[in-house]
Amino acid sequence: MAETGIHVLPKTGAEAAKQGTLASFKDFVVVEVLNDDPMAKYIALLGRFEGRDEVAVLLLNRKPFNKDSLSSLVGEGLELQHDFVNDIYSKYVGKPPPEHATVTVDLIYPATEKHVRKYRQQRRRMVKETPEMYEGIILPYILSYPPAALQWVYNVLEKKKEVDRLIFEDPDPQLGFMLHPDLKWDQQQVDQLYCLAIIHRRDVPCLRSLDLTHLELLENIRDKGCKAIQDKYGVPANSLRIFVHYPPSYWHFHVHFVHAAFAAPGTAAGKAILLDDIIDNIKIFGKDYWRQRTLTYQLGEADDMWKLLGGAV
Repeated sequence: MAETGIHVLPKTGAEAAKQGTLASFKDFVVVEVLNDDPMAKYIALLGRFEGRDEVAVLLLNRKPFNKDSLSSLVGEGLELQHDFVNDIYSKYVGKPPPEHATVTVDLIYPATEKHVRKYRQQRRRMVKETPEMYEGIILPYILSYPPAALQWVYNVLEKKKEVDRLIFEDPDPQLGFMLHPDLKWDQQQVDQLYCLAIIHRRDVPCLRSLDLTHLELLENIRDKGCKAIQDKYGVPANSLRIFVHYPPSYWHFHVHFVHAAFAAPGTAAGKAILLDDIIDNIKIFGKDYWRQRTLTYQLGEADDMWKLLGGAV
């Protein structure tokens, strides 16, 4: 073959990371362990690619056991190292075959200071946000939220990204939404199901924005989202926990669909509010219920909202 005179230089780790084409982390340098949860088998790392000043946040999670291939795990493929034995009890350290030793890898690059604060271990506080605090402090904060922080959401809604992950779409501009598997779920274990519905409208940032005019939207998300999950995964509506976060991790209204058997992060009191409760409270107490009531929730001390509210709570 004739020489063309054109040589394609290999991508650096940083370039591959920005394009989503990383093959390894060979030139990634860990700067700090942001968080480490032995029970959840999770670690969050702060690092840099060699030769770059931009920082990255790297999240590693052990994948759940695949119950459909246990024979390859509990067999001769599991190498054992004896630890101790006492009467009928014995303990070993096992090295599983490769298909049972994988981790999920989530990379945020380049990461902002807000990303770093979000994943760094921090003291948690309970906040009682009154309607006055929302109107005077939080709403101005939401209105100043930089559009660039929502670009990934708009990429999804405009089908520039994650098109192959789409489970269902209602394209109606007022009542419609898109349903995707959340990145927390590997789409293998149905009892670990975690999906996310993102509305097409861009004028509803959060729970506090909801009133009687949004009831049809909320019921549409619940009913069509449940049907789509039933049709695709065989999980009935009564096996789903459907909720909204307040405060949300980003200010564009979205709804979480999680299998009832899955104790997922963010499903506890102080963070999650059931969608059925949101709908019923609007119907019973009127259009301004969620704007008029005091909301109690958890914040980390490094969160921007805690810094805004700290002197008021």
